[in-house]
Amino acid sequence: MAEIKSTLDIVMEKTKHLTLSKEEKKEHDRIEVTKRLKGLLQKYEDNLSRKEQLKVELERMKTTYDLNIKQMVSGIMLEDLKFGRDNKLYLDLLNEICGLDVSRLDKMFSDFQNTVEIAAEKRIKKLTKNLARKHAIYGSAIVPNLEADKEWQSILEKIEANFHKDLNKEKADFKGLLGKAKV
Repeated sequence: MAEIKSTLDIVMEKTKHLTLSKEEKKEHDRIEVTKRLKGLLQKYEDNLSRKEQLKVELERMKTTYDLNIKQMVSGIMLEDLKFGRDNKLYLDLLNEICGLDVSRLDKMFSDFQNTVEIAAEKRIKKLTKNLARKHAIYGSAIVPNLEADKEWQSILEKIEANFHKDLNKEKADFKGLLGKAKV
């Protein structure tokens, strides 16, 4: 009776003579390392691993792969920096592990937060005055819902758009620095 082969056995038999070129292998490694780096960073961000563990894994990857791990991890972190979220962990890692001076980025995120807070206070005051004037609703317990206010959403979008220009420029500058660095 003939032996029944699995699909995997057939594929392996037909492709056993094929090998990856250096470029294909490097691209495969780059994709694999990118996935691993994102996983490591997510574990760190979720407090499932410590900074020391992350450093050990990065060093292990540097010795295992012929890739610029520092540039790759920096690029991933730079892409994940966003307004409206806590970027402190990534800024600290960019500074400590990658050796980047992130003071301008830190100031930019701080300035963004301050600008949003000031604009929010102004909008809340205006909405509170409108409620008191138009509907005779007033008092210290009245807190307008900014998230439901279309004008506030428009103001916030404008603030973010202004800051995004600078953030994208900073990210590009860092990527340029990282591209020139040899690790």
